[in-house]
Amino acid sequence: MKCGSAILAPDGFGQLKAGTTFYFLISDGLRNRARVVMFDEDGQQAYLVTFTRLEFEEALRQGQLVEDFSHDWYAPWIPKCSRISQQQLEQQRVSPTESYDAKLNRRFAAIAGLVAKAPGILSADNLESLISQHAKDLKPQQNSTRVRLWFLSYMIFGENKYALMPNTHRIGKWDRSSKTEKRLGRRGWQSPDGGYPVTAFMKEKILEGFRRYNATEKSEDTIYRNVLVKTFGCRSRNGCGKEAFYHPNGQPYPTFDQFKYWVKIQTNPSALRNARLGQSKARSQSGSLGSFSDKLYNINQIVEFDGFYPSAKLVGLTEGTAQDAFCVVRGTCDYSGAVVAIGFAKGNETREAYRMALFSMAIDKVRFAELFGLTLEPDYWTSHGLSKVLVFDRGPAAGMDTETALDWLSRLELTPTHSGQSKATVESSHPRNRKNNDRPSHLQSEFNFVQAARAEILQVIKDNKTSDASGRMTEEDWVEEFSPTPHNIFKHYDSLGRNSAIGMPFETAVRTFLTSHSVSIRRDAVYLYGRKYNAGSLINTGVFDRVARSGVIQAQAYVLTMCVRHIWIEIEGVLHELSFVLTAGIDPDSSDISLYDLRKINEARLNARSLRRAENPAIVQGLNDWFEHEAGISAENLKRMPGSSPKRDGASRRDESDTKHVLGGK
Repeated sequence: MKCGSAILAPDGFGQLKAGTTFYFLISDGLRNRARVVMFDEDGQQAYLVTFTRLEFEEALRQGQLVEDFSHDWYAPWIPKCSRISQQQLEQQRVSPTESYDAKLNRRFAAIAGLVAKAPGILSADNLESLISQHAKDLKPQQNSTRVRLWFLSYMIFGENKYALMPNTHRIGKWDRSSKTEKRLGRRGWQSPDGGYPVTAFMKEKILEGFRRYNATEKSEDTIYRNVLVKTFGCRSRNGCGKEAFYHPNGQPYPTFDQFKYWVKIQTNPSALRNARLGQSKARSQSGSLGSFSDKLYNINQIVEFDGFYPSAKLVGLTEGTAQDAFCVVRGTCDYSGAVVAIGFAKGNETREAYRMALFSMAIDKVRFAELFGLTLEPDYWTSHGLSKVLVFDRGPAAGMDTETALDWLSRLELTPTHSGQSKATVESSHPRNRKNNDRPSHLQSEFNFVQAARAEILQVIKDNKTSDASGRMTEEDWVEEFSPTPHNIFKHYDSLGRNSAIGMPFETAVRTFLTSHSVSIRRDAVYLYGRKYNAGSLINTGVFDRVARSGVIQAQAYVLTMCVRHIWIEIEGVLHELSFVLTAGIDPDSSDISLYDLRKINEARLNARSLRRAENPAIVQGLNDWFEHEAGISAENLKRMPGSSPKRDGASRRDESDTKHVLGGK
């Protein structure tokens, strides 16, 4: 215990009352004296209490007096400004006549003589008399009570000049509820003595009116006007050339400043900001509450999903015209910021695109890229495995069947609508478009859908390897001396086993996430919308031999809709991966088309076959007419005769001889 230590008397002790804090001043062994100081709540007076040293120490041993170790060494009457720098307090003042520094220096000058002789004064029998005499000797003379307060405060609170700070933070905090005769505060320049005081009843009506008529599209003036007219019953009139509100019955109503002030006082700042700006805008203008990754410790612990639309137009398959871009769905690891999943959909965002993204997350990325005709190095994209916690927005993915995902999914979180900050990790990872104020234009790509999907896979690899992830790096990460990119963070923690993903066999991922479509198994191949697929493993099953005996077999195959280079068909419980059958006359690049394009080609094929069936009779009849005109005889002049072929007689032999003679035969 030292000078300035806070002391409590739990049950009271002598002059010390329970529940009051006292401050230790001195323990004088020569005079067998211990002194403590008590301050009043307002910091206006200091009271000195003296004990014998033996009495004081015995009270400490018996627990009648205990030290309060939570004491922060600030004067108790200035809690509001105790931890604020003096410079900041000066900046908050309005039109000061004397700076705080000058005020503190003036007060310290009044006690400087006492501080110089402090050891002798604190031990003196007549301490208060010495302080009073010192106050009278000052020029100009000072109030002895005030000088005693300054001196004891300075000595107790660390001999710090800051302890002499004036107690001004309570100024203006008195209760005004009983003052209802006239409006309080500064006099107005338009009507110095006009207006009404804000009573408790008026406060209730102000808050009630604001809650009823507030709307984000309304200005403050509109809300105030609606409250005055519809809640307070005021009207508008023109008097002395000025428009003003009045009440027909002379009842009180608030001014605009009173209305704003009491709305602010009676509402939570955050709630008021949400009410005036809307939740989304208020959140965007509020301070950061921390990063989503701050509470995570593993990669793939949480993965956020969201879709976006590339701005460039694509090339149509048949005519080469500009086509609307497709939707790209990305899944981003909250901890590392790495993109770990990607899916595609033609046109709008669909649930199938999210299922494709989950499929890509579950399987090895080298295998996934191969399905699009890309040969990927293993180190390009290292993520592999499903996260057990997914975050979707309330779009098409919100209807995901979670019952079928119980084996691997532990939590599915749906963010509020129009709340991008709820999944800020994936939102911030989307590619950005540069904007300007030039005349309208659009970007035209030379990619078709599959080529654009390949480009998006490349973009994921670029983003993972080049994005700045410095904000996600810990001190331990910097020591490892790797570049702060999502790819490196993911790779580092994966090598340490800090990966919350779970594995899934490729065949299970196909059955779980890919869409099934009808196929026809014929004697030579499997047909999906007219396209031939085959595989050696399928031939070995003998299914084509069975088809040759029974005709066509209808079955279901799993399809990656954005690229139909491969399909998967299940025969007798075994999943077979089939590849597109390329013949000598087919361009190898034609294998890389989407299911949507394959459907268009199949539709064109069916239309052409229908056209052939419709044209055939007319073509044959036209040619028959031409033949009859040229030959003078009908091309279809056959008639059926009874009996078998006639026997060779003399007449038939003569006809045969004449025919040979005409044709030059022998």
